[in-house]
Amino acid sequence: MNHIIYFCLKLLRLLPPEVSSYLSLKMNKLFFLIFRSSIKKNYQAKTKNKNISFLNLNFPNRIGLGAGLDKEGKYVESLGNLGFGFIEVGTFTPSPQKGNEYPRIKRLKSKDSLINRLGFNNPGIDIGLENLKRNRSNFNGIVGVSIGKNKNTSLESAHLDYIYCLKKAYPIADYIALNISSPNTEGLRELSSEDYFRRLIFEINTQATKLFKDLHKFTPLFLKISPDENEERIEEIIESSLKNNISGFIVSNTTLGEFENISGGISGGLLKDKSVKILQIVNEINANRGIVISSGGISSKEDLRQRRKYGADLFQIYTSFVYEGPKVIDDLLSWS
Repeated sequence: MNHIIYFCLKLLRLLPPEVSSYLSLKMNKLFFLIFRSSIKKNYQAKTKNKNISFLNLNFPNRIGLGAGLDKEGKYVESLGNLGFGFIEVGTFTPSPQKGNEYPRIKRLKSKDSLINRLGFNNPGIDIGLENLKRNRSNFNGIVGVSIGKNKNTSLESAHLDYIYCLKKAYPIADYIALNISSPNTEGLRELSSEDYFRRLIFEINTQATKLFKDLHKFTPLFLKISPDENEERIEEIIESSLKNNISGFIVSNTTLGEFENISGGISGGLLKDKSVKILQIVNEINANRGIVISSGGISSKEDLRQRRKYGADLFQIYTSFVYEGPKVIDDLLSWS
């Protein structure tokens, strides 16, 4: 089955990236609906004896899919059953967004990388979560929801967008990722600065504490960190996060760069060194107090060994999956 999917993916890569991604998701979902029983049996065999628990969440394995591929919450079952232990959907914002103007994504094949300036294109948190509720029952793994602010929301009011999304996602998500580090929404990364971060994380924690008491459900929050973050700020970001009950960190988001007139977030091979460097810094400061999800340039078992050495508990892939399809999941699962 995976060989058929991989062959189809190679053909689809002849198309423009966003068209290819859309058709790949649709095709994979169709395969799942037709061959659901055999795919689920294959999933159980792949994940046997690989279960691991963090924060009372049972992960079938350590390999996850990062946010940005399933932007609508429609493909959790079909993507998850390829072998992922967890799937992160979104990033969702309070209101729907079309994202930035085209062209906004390009393959950098010789570097095993992508550059995108998508800009949180998504159907909005309400529709995204409705989609998710309809499309997760046949996936036994963990589902995270990434949230962010709308493009037209000021930095001064950004906390209101995060709180709005938090209240919507908290009862449904297994965990919530706070995306304040995408380079594709103008000014977003300023939320990690001294001017905004303390208030933002305090307001989010206040609301999360209330939700926990009201709903009798604990939904962990993870902060997604930029690989371009000022090293002098990282300690303050981590310490303030832990004091405000953030359960862990996703290290890291894409790195800002420019290729062929597209300025945006670079993922894949070109991100690897920066992602590892920031992981080392976070690991030293975090000192095992929060869970760490390593993301950025992971494509091999050697990458997993290195990230584990530097404190990663879980791993997310994205670009390597775009290029290699299910094969990369099988390779990574053979180690993890």
